[in-house]
Amino acid sequence: MRGADAGLREHRAGPLPTAVVFDCDGTIADTESISDRAWSETLAEHGYTATAEDFRAVIGYPFPQNWAYFSARADLGERDAFRARLRARFLDLFDRELEVHDDAVSTIVALGAAGVPIGVASSSSHQHVERVLARAGVTDLVGAIVGADDVEAHKPAPEPYLAAAAGLGVDPLVCSAVEDTPVGLAAALAAGMFTVGVVRTHATADDLADAHRVVDHLSLAALVPDPVRVQEGDPWS
Repeated sequence: MRGADAGLREHRAGPLPTAVVFDCDGTIADTESISDRAWSETLAEHGYTATAEDFRAVIGYPFPQNWAYFSARADLGERDAFRARLRARFLDLFDRELEVHDDAVSTIVALGAAGVPIGVASSSSHQHVERVLARAGVTDLVGAIVGADDVEAHKPAPEPYLAAAAGLGVDPLVCSAVEDTPVGLAAALAAGMFTVGVVRTHATADDLADAHRVVDHLSLAALVPDPVRVQEGDPWS
């Protein structure tokens, strides 16, 4: 991949991150937009019109929290039946319209070429993450996948990121984490990782201000802690 080769040439003289754990939805691919559409259309069947404020309230959380939020606002019927219709609608949109983020894919490819361990920690199911990675063509480069069904405590708890680091066989304190939501960012920070907030469509730079670094575009260089700028006392300073 030309972009990955260019990234490696630019970074060859500099340091590389020790290991990187990526969020999946919104970070690697724009699944959040089609998820919002699937939720909107399914909720509309029950007479509820979802707003942008609704989706900001639930972004980054797994299905149980989303269900609790919306079922408190409308009669959604039986949970499993609702979820089956939601899933069918989402998968149809996924197959037809999903777009991957080229900067994330090229960065993952460059990391893989450099031998840097790569993990993914997501609030979606393990199977969903595998589907996204397959669509992006990077499945073989990812050494650890942690989905919502792999842990007891979900984001913003640190368990997904801690589990991903354990799966890679590395100390979480030497990992970089990439997130696009405040909920996921809180999880990575709680795990002790160097955090990179990437601005996508669902969160602003201000929303991600707690990250050690906020970027509009992912690259290898963005994932390396800057010893001059990191907070005093951080383990990677």
